[in-house]
Amino acid sequence: MNDLFRNHFNNPHNSGEPAETDGVGEAGDAGCGAVIRIFIKFEGDVVAEARFLATGSSAAIAAASLLMESINGRSWRHAAAISPGWIEAELGLGITGDNELTRSMINLKNAATFAIDALHAAFEDSMRKGTFPRSKKQGNSVLVAMSGGVDSAVACLMEHRHERDVLGVTMRLWSDPDCADAGNATCCSPDAILDARSVCHSLGLPHLTVDSREAFEALVVKEFISEYAAGHTPNPCATCNGKFRFPELVELADRLGVEKVASGHYARIETEGGKAFISRGVDAAKDQSYMLWSLPPALLAKIEFPLGGLVKTEVRELARDAGLSVHDKKESQEICFIPDNDYRRFLRATMDTQPGAGEIVDSSGARLGVHSGYIDYTVGQRHGLRISAPEPRYVLGTAPEKNLVIVGRREELAVRELILADVNSFVSSEIIMGADNSSVQARYNSLPASGRVIDIRDDDYLVELSEPVYGVATGQSAVLYAGDTILAGGVIKATA
Repeated sequence: MNDLFRNHFNNPHNSGEPAETDGVGEAGDAGCGAVIRIFIKFEGDVVAEARFLATGSSAAIAAASLLMESINGRSWRHAAAISPGWIEAELGLGITGDNELTRSMINLKNAATFAIDALHAAFEDSMRKGTFPRSKKQGNSVLVAMSGGVDSAVACLMEHRHERDVLGVTMRLWSDPDCADAGNATCCSPDAILDARSVCHSLGLPHLTVDSREAFEALVVKEFISEYAAGHTPNPCATCNGKFRFPELVELADRLGVEKVASGHYARIETEGGKAFISRGVDAAKDQSYMLWSLPPALLAKIEFPLGGLVKTEVRELARDAGLSVHDKKESQEICFIPDNDYRRFLRATMDTQPGAGEIVDSSGARLGVHSGYIDYTVGQRHGLRISAPEPRYVLGTAPEKNLVIVGRREELAVRELILADVNSFVSSEIIMGADNSSVQARYNSLPASGRVIDIRDDDYLVELSEPVYGVATGQSAVLYAGDTILAGGVIKATA
């Protein structure tokens, strides 16, 4: 035990619960030997008062006391950049040797982690209550959306290396409570939040977590459920990016005095004639521009995609060379709010009306078999139909109002026209109608097909394809490109 440890244990700084607080956070576990509760009060951007209660071990008291001493009277940015490793190093300085001291170091490591967790929980609580400071705009500043994966970590690294004033932010999102254990592997899960915070702290940068569960559930999850109930195949990532994620992040950046918002998407923002557009990333295998079509055009001037000019192998290499802890972290492939990736189970647990057994019919209405629920079937599906037919049959669509699954031959899947609703345009309708080199991407992993808008009726776009596209479902996104640049995108309302 060094002198600093002994001082903070014997004479703890700022212990006790204050009369007024802007945020309260708690972390730890009595079984792990420590529980720490932190209270914060702001004056402007400064943590005017920070106090604590700690039980369970001398390490918990010393860690919390040192943290309080370090953040009282300092900016919230300074506080948000303090890492558990710094606390552990300060209080553990000079500790060496025997088993008892080794156990003390383990206790100190846990206590330092709990102290930082409690502080960030207090910040998050203050955000939730609306008592977190509104800051003046800082020049050359950027908020990096941190999911806990390697892509957002490298986006953060790149912005930091460009000498920007970087703030990492992770959104805590709603996730299916029926598979909470599996949720630790997904983006923005508790473990992912800790990974994101660790990356920021390793670079000496502040990190905040924002509780966005309620808005995410209302804007993304409920639409996903209702669209499937209607027999459509929704694209929750496109919905999230345009309706929720980027609008929320830009608003948060404005509140925190930050100029720009950056993320780890493989896409580019390009400017032409003073106007910003979304273009494909240079890595064709990872390009995510398709998922960004619904971003409000007015927000593009405030958004950056640092990875747009890189390929995935370069991103991994940058992370590895920088010693980022997530450099070899596997990518999350599932729907983020359904951690076990079983959307059928999820829908059955959340839909108001349970989809029951019904008939499988062909396009003429002839009965071919039975199904256990229309939500189990997607357009283009061939396997698992359990029907007898002289040649392969594919799902053409569903009719929820009649509880039918409709199947047909592969040629019946061919689509040559799309009607798009909820269209988001980055150029005028005249430019879109006049585009002679446009292409249409109707699925995330599909190649674009040559096509053009031939009519606009009541804000719906009629798109004609020069060649048939297969496996296209209503509810999915269709994005219109000129070369690599998005002209417009929308939700597929009907096909022909």
